[in-house]
Formats: sequence, structure tokens, C-alpha cells
Amino acid sequence: MKVRVKSFKDKSELKDYLLSLGNTPLGAEILSDKGELLLLEVSGIDTRAANILKQDAISVGGDCAVPRKASSFEKGLWTVLLILNRREAGKLIEKLKIQPFGLKDLSLKLSEVLRNYFKGEFKLSYKGKELSLKEPVVMGILNATPDSFSDGGLFFNREAALKRVEEMLSEGASIIDVGGESTRPGALPVPLEEEVKRVVPLIELIRKELGDNFFISVDTYKSEVARLALEAGADIVNDISALQFDPKMVEVVSNYKCPVVLMHIKGTPKDMQENPTYEDVVKEICDYFEERIEYAVSRGVEREKIVLDPGIGFGKRLEDNLCILKRFNEFKVFGLPLLLGASRKSFIGAITGVKEPRRRLPGSLAAVGATYYKGAKIYRVHDVKETYQFLKLLSAVEGSSC
Repeated sequence: MKVRVKSFKDKSELKDYLLSLGNTPLGAEILSDKGELLLLEVSGIDTRAANILKQDAISVGGDCAVPRKASSFEKGLWTVLLILNRREAGKLIEKLKIQPFGLKDLSLKLSEVLRNYFKGEFKLSYKGKELSLKEPVVMGILNATPDSFSDGGLFFNREAALKRVEEMLSEGASIIDVGGESTRPGALPVPLEEEVKRVVPLIELIRKELGDNFFISVDTYKSEVARLALEAGADIVNDISALQFDPKMVEVVSNYKCPVVLMHIKGTPKDMQENPTYEDVVKEICDYFEERIEYAVSRGVEREKIVLDPGIGFGKRLEDNLCILKRFNEFKVFGLPLLLGASRKSFIGAITGVKEPRRRLPGSLAAVGATYYKGAKIYRVHDVKETYQFLKLLSAVEGSSC
């Protein structure tokens, strides 16, 4: 006899392997649900519910880590950790449906979270166009600004900008992100009229010269810029403030029924790097996303049109950015496409010692690799060709039959 270690990327791949061994389809379905361990944190649970949850988890084959004070029936609200596989989770959810002390509501929440977490295919649609996000795509950055941190001034001229868009499309970009205001740390706001002048005619030119078979996003937090950009041919609003800085922005997104990127930021570009602090950066971003999604949907934004961006470098310390990359999969609980914008950012320079942003390609690709297996679906980057080829190889490895 021989013993070998096996690994599988997901339930589907494990199921295929089990079928290849001669298991029945039903047996393969049941066993594949046992192939992945889930660690589910439940917070705000009272003493009675925590103890019932632990017993029910054990009864289905899993477990639940409960604080000693809760196990000793001290009154309070606690945080516990469920430890089980997908099959056990399904059984536990059924048990909780008939339990008191809020556990019936917890069963619904667990169902929603697991359904969202394991959702792997998304698409963006607008005005008859669709962009599949089954595999990650590249969003190419076009800064129509004189002062962006990496390429400020390079594409301020419209002819140069148009040439760069054509180049990025040929290199594999699926989305072109056009911005007319730098949001680098310490940046001052650009007057509305100036931002409109930089962005709107450029989008019109891109559409006129290069057609309509690709997506354009407008990187702005100003509602009037977004409205005029959408009229000029943009498809997506990319708002660093998640609809906060301009109260009219949510109306524009809702009225146009366009996709929107909601990004996490702490403060404003001018002051966001002035001593930002977090107790748990990923938890706080998740809480923020929950609130902003609810805000957007309650005001008419279609939930399936929302993309989430944790905002690398926007009010984050070095350790915060690394934690976001390491725990990126935790943002999957919302069941929405995830965007990563880490290209050439200063935290890469802090780690690698590379001061010149344009020389930070290796570190930028490392950030792509760190999140590829954790659910990122859109990569906002300066280096389109290299990122696209990097993703193509990762995708080929993941899709190989072996």
C-alpha cells in the first residue's frame, strides 16, 4: 500500500475525483461536502444560545469553540467559532431552525453566508453588454491627471490617453478606468468643472474612436461627473467613498442602473494617512461594506450591480494592507464581485525597498497572486500586459485536468 497527499481547489474538483475512484454520484456528492473545513465566527450570541449551538454542532460531527465564561453559564454576549465541514453545516442549519434564543435567525444567516461565500461566478451588465467574471479580469488605469502618484501627466494629453487605451485593450484589459482627480495620500480635491473637462470629452473620444465592445468605469466621487460620464459612454461608477462624499451619487447610480464599485476609505484622500488605526481591519471593512450595501440597496441600487473594493492604501497602515491581502477571502461573505487595487502602491515600496512606483511590477504581481485564490475578480492595474499574462497562467494551472 502507498499513501499520498491529495489537494483539490473546490468541491467540484473533489467530486470529480471521487467519481473517478468509482464512487456513485450520490456518494460523491455527500463525500465532497466533507472535503473542506469551515471556520465560522458568530458574534453577539447569548449564553443560552452559545451552549445549544455547541451541543448541536457536536451532534452533527463538528464543534464550536465557546468561551469558558459562557460554558459556565455566565450571562453575556459572546463570540464563538464554529468548526465543521459543508455537510455538517447543512445539518446544523436544519437543527437550528427549531431552536430558541435567536438560533432560528442564525440558521438563516448561516445559509446566506455560505451561499455567498461559495458563489464563484459573477457578471457585470449594462446597456446590453455583459462581462463575465467567472475568471478574474483586468481593469486598466487611465489617469487623466497631472499629479497621480505613478503616472501623473503621462496621459493628460488626449491623444496620448487614447493611444494608451488602445494599447491596454490590446494587452487584455476588459475595463478601462478613467479618472480625472488624483486620490493619492495628501491629494487636494479638483474643482468639479476641471474634473468634468478632464474626463467627459476623453470618454466621448474613446467611444468614438475605439467602439463600445468594452467597459469604461469612471473613477469619481462627484455625482455630476458620474452622470456626465455615463451620458458620454461610461458603464461603471468607481466611487472611492462608497457613495458617501456626495449624497446625490446614489441617485445617479440608481437612476442609470449601472454597476458601481463601493470602496472602503477611512477619512479623505487629503487626510486618510494621518495615523489611521484599526483593531481588526478586515472586520471593520466588512462592517463598513454591510452598512454601505444596505444604504445603496435601500435607495434603489441593484444589489447584483455592486462590486466591493477593500481600498488598499486608503487610510491603511502597512500591516493593514498585508492583512487585507492575507484575509481577502473573508470579503466573499457578501456574494459580490471583489476588486483589488494594489498596483504600484507605497506599501509595496515599503516592503521591497523600491522607491520608484513604475518599478514595482514584481510586488504588484505578488499582490495579485496573494488574492487570486481568495476570490478577487477584478484587478485594477497600471501594468495590463504583465498582469493579464500572469492571470492567464494562474487560470491555466487551475483549469488543468490532472
